[in-house]
Amino acid sequence: MRVSVPEELKQARRVISEQERLIGEAQTQVRQAMEEQGLLAAVEAERARLLELAERDAASVREGADQYARQVLEELEQRLTRLTASVQNGLRELQPGAPQAH
Repeated sequence: MRVSVPEELKQARRVISEQERLIGEAQTQVRQAMEEQGLLAAVEAERARLLELAERDAASVREGADQYARQVLEELEQRLTRLTASVQNGLRELQPGAPQAH
């Protein structure tokens, strides 16, 4: 019986040591998971911030493009108005009985 007690103590110490090791691993995994969750939350927040910034930039670019297109079309309209007036004047001059300007 004396011989078995020290062996049982050794076995109990091994079991306790293994439990402590497993608890330590579990704590490490929990800590890593919590850090990853924090990291994931930070990544998600940064993604949302960048997406909002990109959407604002895109809206600004669209607004600028619309303004430029409006300006170009207004200038084109003015040129076409002048051109139409020139064509109408030319047609009037070519009508029979119109005074000829030489």
